[in-house]
Amino acid sequence: MARHDDCSAAIVRTLCERAGFSLTMEQASQLAGYLSLLMQWNRRMNLVGARHWRDALEELILDSFHLAAFLRERILPALPESPVTWDLGSGAGLPGIPLRMVWRQGSYWMVESRDKRTIFLSTVLARHPLGDTHVFRGRAEQFMEGKKADLIVSRAFMPWKELLGFVQGHLSPEGQIVFLSREELKEEDSLPWQATATAKYLVNGTARYFCAFREKEVPLS
Repeated sequence: MARHDDCSAAIVRTLCERAGFSLTMEQASQLAGYLSLLMQWNRRMNLVGARHWRDALEELILDSFHLAAFLRERILPALPESPVTWDLGSGAGLPGIPLRMVWRQGSYWMVESRDKRTIFLSTVLARHPLGDTHVFRGRAEQFMEGKKADLIVSRAFMPWKELLGFVQGHLSPEGQIVFLSREELKEEDSLPWQATATAKYLVNGTARYFCAFREKEVPLS
């Protein structure tokens, strides 16, 4: 089995191509650097469940590349040209850091309340700068106060119905929130939200889903 220090740009690029994603050498080098840091830090703190960089690539990183395609094809046409994106509860930088390596539209804020994780995220960005990508250390409530986003992405910040209520009023008129989920999320009449786009994709033969929502328009009285 390859060791952690075998994580080279060439190998990473080849593995991504086998999975259907073509990276430039610059992108592959950034991704290899991120994976190496992730595994180094993971030995001292529990950032992710994967214990080998190849497992992290296959189980976690590919989600970000599928997300980039979903955003380009299904979400971005309805958003401003340079959207403001929030990634709430960023943890180890997933999906945000790999996503920003291949998708650079607008500004991107990774919001994380745990100090050690924000230090990790800041270290990654210092070594592998990603344009207009930022880390906010603090609670999401504090970050969102008085602000609106064009796009919010969430992997596992909180249960999806709770999160819809949590961010209500913090999206621009065209704004949408996109969930990465292991199950298909269904629009419910009881929620003041409507589903705008869904997609199913496979990782190692297992189905995963994207589902986007926006706030329903309030009818004029």
